[in-house]
Amino acid sequence: MGDSIGSFGFWIAVGLINMAFWGAMTPLIKAWADRIRGSVTPPADIESRLAALEATRPVTGETDLVYQRMAELEERLDFAERLLAQGRDEAARIGGAQ
Repeated sequence: MGDSIGSFGFWIAVGLINMAFWGAMTPLIKAWADRIRGSVTPPADIESRLAALEATRPVTGETDLVYQRMAELEERLDFAERLLAQGRDEAARIGGAQ
């Protein structure tokens, strides 16, 4: 008789665990089903939050200045490379003529 009481307790525990699991999963399953159906409505303040995010640009005046200086440095580097290449060409022509 003691064995049947142990089995009964085991199945009660399994049932309680099963109910707890499905009780916790029900909101997730409902949210997933709503998303699949496309019936999820965005929050009411989503437009104002999006406008606030767009208003705060990640590129500020300081970073614009850095980008401008970087472009100027790239132009100077290109100019220096052209001068060095031109000097090598002239040295090759002079050295080859002798």
